[in-house]
Amino acid sequence: MKKVKGFTIIELIVVIAIIAVLAAVIVPSLINYTNQARMTAIQANARNVYNASKIAITSSYEKLNINGGEIYKGENRGTAVASGGSDNLSIANFMGEDFKGYYAFKVSADGRDIEFAVWCNNSAIDDSEVKMYTADEMERTAISRGIGSYPMSYPVS
Repeated sequence: MKKVKGFTIIELIVVIAIIAVLAAVIVPSLINYTNQARMTAIQANARNVYNASKIAITSSYEKLNINGGEIYKGENRGTAVASGGSDNLSIANFMGEDFKGYYAFKVSADGRDIEFAVWCNNSAIDDSEVKMYTADEMERTAISRGIGSYPMSYPVS
């Protein structure tokens, strides 16, 4: 009787089981790498928007130096282009009732963090008229949930 060359069914099942175990380990880590790449791209885009906004605010608004950082004060003149093509939407429309008249936010001395944001209803920034938000409170606002915010409260790599 001649010996038949080939693999037994047991050997094939063992190889398939090994491949399945490897796939179960590798696929989730590949998905995690994809998510990390997306988050890195989102953070880079947010950083670009933040830096452009900071340049625009610095060049066009009154600047006061307070506690080693800078507080910017300006009239609500911002506009945004809506998906329908209108360009007369005020920033206040996105922020809600708390965002009227003048506003200010404090950038840390190194320029990486916004320490707080301030909105008030008259032209003078007065402690009695001011609504102040910490970074955590800003992240819970509808605008932050809708379009994101930068800098984030966790480290950016």
